[in-house]
Amino acid sequence: MKRKIYTSLFTGILFLSTLFIATSCSDSTDDIIETEWNIENFTVNASQWTWNSELNRWEAVRPLGFIDEFIYENGAVIGYVFIGSQGVNEVQVPLPYIRSFLVEVGQNEFVDFTETISFEFSQQRNEVTFYIEPSDGVQDQDARQNYNFRVVMVW
Repeated sequence: MKRKIYTSLFTGILFLSTLFIATSCSDSTDDIIETEWNIENFTVNASQWTWNSELNRWEAVRPLGFIDEFIYENGAVIGYVFIGSQGVNEVQVPLPYIRSFLVEVGQNEFVDFTETISFEFSQQRNEVTFYIEPSDGVQDQDARQNYNFRVVMVW
C-alpha cells in the first residue's frame, strides 16, 4: 500500500514538473517587449522667442529629428521645463507649466494674469514648438526668458 502511494506521488510530481517545464520554456521572442526611449534637451534664449500674432503667443521652433510615425502613433512624448538656477534651486516641471500672477495695473488695483508654458510637436515636420501663452493675449516682452526644455520620447 505504501509503495502504491509513493508511486502515485512520484508520478504526480513528475507529471507536474514536466507540465511546468513545458509551459515555462518558450523559444518565441515575441513575448518580450523592450521599451526604448530618447531624451532631447533644448535651450531657448530670450532673444529666440518670436511672437505668433495668429495664436497670440511667443514661440520657438526646434528640429525634433528622432520622432517618427511609430512614436507619434504608439509612443508617449513628454515635455519638461527647468525652472530656477541649475545647482541652486532648479526643478524639472512637466509641461504644461501654468503660472498665475497678481499684476498691479493701477494704485491698489490688481488683475489676475496666467501664463502657460508648453509645447507641441509635429511628426510630419520633425519639429517641436515651445510656447509661452499669456492669458490676456498681450505681447509682453518680459515674458521672453531663457528656458531649458527636455523632451522625452518613450515607445
